[in-house]
Amino acid sequence: MHCILQHQKGACWDNETFYQSRYLTIDYCHRITEVLRYIFVAFAIFNITEFQNYYDPLNANILIYTLSMTLEQMMQLALRVELYFKGLGDDVPIKNHSLHEIKFRKLPFLAMYIAAFVVAAISYSRANEFTDRGKVWDFNDLPMTITAVIYLLELLYEFSWYQLGQIQTKDVRTYFVPVIVDYLIKRYGEFTLLLLGECILSLLGIGETTTSKYYYMIVIFGIVTVIWLLFLIFESEPSDAQAHALWGNRWNTVCYILLIQIITISLIGLGASFKIFLHTVIDENTLPYDDGRDIGIKFFVVVLSLVVVSLELLNLCHVGIKRAVGHLFQTTEGGKRKLYWPVFVVALIKVGIFLFCFTLNQWIHEAEHIVPAGCAVVVALSITRVVVYFSLHQQALLKRTMEIVRQSVDSAKTAVFRAATLRQEVERPCNRV
Repeated sequence: MHCILQHQKGACWDNETFYQSRYLTIDYCHRITEVLRYIFVAFAIFNITEFQNYYDPLNANILIYTLSMTLEQMMQLALRVELYFKGLGDDVPIKNHSLHEIKFRKLPFLAMYIAAFVVAAISYSRANEFTDRGKVWDFNDLPMTITAVIYLLELLYEFSWYQLGQIQTKDVRTYFVPVIVDYLIKRYGEFTLLLLGECILSLLGIGETTTSKYYYMIVIFGIVTVIWLLFLIFESEPSDAQAHALWGNRWNTVCYILLIQIITISLIGLGASFKIFLHTVIDENTLPYDDGRDIGIKFFVVVLSLVVVSLELLNLCHVGIKRAVGHLFQTTEGGKRKLYWPVFVVALIKVGIFLFCFTLNQWIHEAEHIVPAGCAVVVALSITRVVVYFSLHQQALLKRTMEIVRQSVDSAKTAVFRAATLRQEVERPCNRV
């Protein structure tokens, strides 16, 4: 749940991104409104604290968090109402799109945030009555549960059958306000880089250090893992904006946005797992295997697996499944299709890498070893991307390189054979006449 709460600022990022990619506001009133929204979001983020603090009924973090998110949602609703009555441009799609968001998104979610705030206020006012928090879940957890459900419903709204069905069955020009796709590409890239930076901060910004070699192993290999993930993320995006999934059909767009959400929330979890490992080293200065670390290791495996698999699926969103399957085959001069072995073998290696990543905690049981193993998984997947690139797009260079290697091997064999023959001739005794 902590990852979901952290990622709710991503939902605010999404709302603001789509708003700015559709509409232009250039007056001071809207700028002041944005400043206030950022203040509310900042207060909400400031009150996302350690999980055990939420078990203290006298702690006001939940109350302030729900209040901040409620006020931020009110401002979003006000902006949509303003669009409905004052939006300039093509009136019909602006009104229809704004009305749909008000009815099915902003008003229901605002009501849920108000409910979460009311429950949090009741719990805080009756804090002295709650002394036993031994249960896994109780009434005091209801506000944060509601906010987590809101985030999931935000995703469901984006990808619901109703939303897609309306666009499909109606004239899109009367219902949907188009977005600036290039702006969306830029903003999603920035958000991913932001969360990669948070992974680095999780490794370097805990405020405590130790001289244990395990500490430095986790920090160094963790940073290398994040750097290679950065390489994979950039490699997963096409160099030509027109080849991007957001310029494709609606299913490519939906899958891309969903995968970005999975990647970013998994990156938050990855940073949290790094912090768990480092705090364990600092607190104990040794790494005995225990149940707490077992949970941290399993969590690390889950989030790392989600990241690497989502990055591979992200590549499919741009290329398309049909074209990706076509890369496994090659057309001969006679017009026949046969397996293109370099790409096929690399695909099998990728499957093996994914299986190894899924079962990492079955092979390795120590945090100081599982982080380097996770780094090896990311590096190996990056190498397969490079091999596939040269196999598909640099075939002439690859063939020339293979020919050079073959000629070098043949030359080496010939040289060895000649040297052996010359040695035999030298060692052979001369026949005297």
